[in-house]
Amino acid sequence: MAVPTIRALVVQPPFVQPNAPYPAAFYLDARLRALGVESEARDHSIAAWRSLHSRAGLSLAFDEAERRLASGELVLGDEATRDQVFRYLSNREAYLREAGSLADFLAGTDPSYGHRLAASRDLPYGARAESLLDALDGELRVEDAARFATAVLNDLGDFLSFAVDADWGTVRYAERLGRSGGSFAELSRAADSGWILDRIYRPLADAEFAALGRVLPADATLLLLVTIPFPGCAAGALACARSARCALKDRVRVAFGGGYVSTELRGLSDPAVFDDADWLVFDSGYSGLEGILEALGGSGDEVLHRTMKRGGDGRVLAVGFPDGDEAAGAGPGRAALSTAAFAEREKRDRLLVAANFPDWRGAPWKDYVGAVDSANPMHRLWSDAKWMKYHLAYGCYWARCAFCDTELDYVARYVPADADALVKSALAARGTSGVSGLHFVDEAMPIPQLLRFAGRNAALERPFHFWGNVRYDKGWTDDVVALLAARGLVAVSGGIEIATERGLELTGKGVSFEDLVRSLLAFRRNGVLVHAYLIYGFPGQDARDIVDSMEAVRQLFAAGLLDSAFWHRFVLTRHSRMHAEWKAGRHPELRPRDGVAGNRIFAANDLSFEGEERFEKWGPGLDAALAAWLEGEGLEEPLAAWFEGFQVPRPSLAPDFIDRLGRAAEAALEAEVVPAEARAHWIAGLPLARPVKGKDRSELVWTWRGALERLRLPAPEAESLATAIGKLAASPEGRPWSELERDGAFAPRLAALRGRGLVATRPY
Repeated sequence: MAVPTIRALVVQPPFVQPNAPYPAAFYLDARLRALGVESEARDHSIAAWRSLHSRAGLSLAFDEAERRLASGELVLGDEATRDQVFRYLSNREAYLREAGSLADFLAGTDPSYGHRLAASRDLPYGARAESLLDALDGELRVEDAARFATAVLNDLGDFLSFAVDADWGTVRYAERLGRSGGSFAELSRAADSGWILDRIYRPLADAEFAALGRVLPADATLLLLVTIPFPGCAAGALACARSARCALKDRVRVAFGGGYVSTELRGLSDPAVFDDADWLVFDSGYSGLEGILEALGGSGDEVLHRTMKRGGDGRVLAVGFPDGDEAAGAGPGRAALSTAAFAEREKRDRLLVAANFPDWRGAPWKDYVGAVDSANPMHRLWSDAKWMKYHLAYGCYWARCAFCDTELDYVARYVPADADALVKSALAARGTSGVSGLHFVDEAMPIPQLLRFAGRNAALERPFHFWGNVRYDKGWTDDVVALLAARGLVAVSGGIEIATERGLELTGKGVSFEDLVRSLLAFRRNGVLVHAYLIYGFPGQDARDIVDSMEAVRQLFAAGLLDSAFWHRFVLTRHSRMHAEWKAGRHPELRPRDGVAGNRIFAANDLSFEGEERFEKWGPGLDAALAAWLEGEGLEEPLAAWFEGFQVPRPSLAPDFIDRLGRAAEAALEAEVVPAEARAHWIAGLPLARPVKGKDRSELVWTWRGALERLRLPAPEAESLATAIGKLAASPEGRPWSELERDGAFAPRLAALRGRGLVATRPY
């Protein structure tokens, strides 16, 4: 059989956040090119977002809204709704005129437009922008322009979802259909009939695949890899595949992968998705991709790895999954792949996870737009800046939280990344993107990996700045955070979940409340912004526990230990530790409802459970309180004031609960001992020896966080210490602390220098 020439296209379908490229497509593109495959990565999400917010796209949307209104399809139920819709329609020409400029301004390509926003009184806006103006007392300053531009576009998004396409969301599309419990038939209909996918995205995709068809060699096959990170991208993925098949017919083969596939489709039994995709690839995707390339070269199904396809009998065939994996139950598991061959593929996949990184070629950096929907500095990190996304480690070094998908590969298999390869990739990417910010998308950034990266980063002439997700464990000492902050760490996010001692135990966080407060204080002392993920509605929680958690969070905000946070309603998943323990006979009080009718299962990860509905009433109050707290408001309000229609118990926590823990944490941080086998680093300014008039002594002077530090010593000792500090500062990897203890210049002064620029971290 002739082996086809393979060209690859890796696509991120609509819709993900518009401020930066999502990484999966670019990771896979880099791997394909390393294998010698001609490959490109394309971000259809930002392309579709830009097309929608162009004059041409919005013209179509306004035409559709006016048609629906005239035909009676668009029902305006009350006077307030009618007023808002008529307001948008009246401002049609202003939106068409300004939308592109608003997007360019938020993309950073037209910064002077901010002055136009601040000065103008004739720009179109709706309820969100009006609310912002009211909050600013009608005075819009240039520094408020980005928030106003975001509000105007969010208003426009509200109009589009109400009047044109109910499935539209700024960072998702038809998310409710892609989630657990949604059927493939519903999702398929949305891919064909959703107005924005049909009228905005499909013409864009059709044009691209038609152009590819004209240049694709006659003997070549296009391998289209579509990554689906979230349920809100699933309909867009189907639309992408259908456009490609329409244009290229049997010259295209399609694979779907990504977090949505690995999580929601792991128990797939409905084969209908294989009308659009030839393969579903699970987990990291590297070994699955190589198996597909081998299969295209003429090998049989046995070369596939962690992959599903339609079998010869028309049913789902799952190939190359480990024993015990839920996906293996959908088909014959490893098929003909031997145990040794399977182990070899797993080993190679692990090496690729550690060493493969994107160079972001093909990412249209100028098109990404930053949304500024809050003045909170931590809250803004997610959406108002362009970040290059990388991982320091695949999987989670803890992987024991009760609610997390700890049964899945992306959490359970921990693989540290190669720090040198990461830095090399980021440097190459910065050369073309101009972006120096890195967002590490780890489940939890491992401290040793962060320290390794920070050492390499400090050696660069122009270091990167970075942030990411962490566990708030006791490894975050004052010295560790100080070193990382000095070397580029700007913010962290992490799960507190239930902010009570009992809650931390229930959720399996593996930390005490004292550990938590100590780590949060270490971040605050060193100027690192902090975000917390919070859960309510956890099985076993009662009203008192929710209120106590809420009170602890209020006190954390009041103490300055949190900069922002977000409440999540607990969702029980099939792949969580809690569900695995329930299946093993533990948690008899937990009664999951499967919720899947019949045997044709499509997306099936989230499970409802008996009694969860009693938590619904808590959401609005928790969200309202948090929205105020992250703006520094409402911190003195009694908790009951945030809830309507039901009584809430008073918190059992003392009003000074966090203050007392904070004082204890402050003392603990001040008394930190040097870790065994510690490494020493100098992170302050270089000291200068200044003679002291009339004395045979010198004063060492150096800057530490904007202030001058002084240390008087005999002149020879001052010169010797200044030289020794200079050598230490020039070494990004630092020196063993034990060497400093034997160094005649350092040894007598270690206590005087500690906390004034000299830090000691555990070995890494």
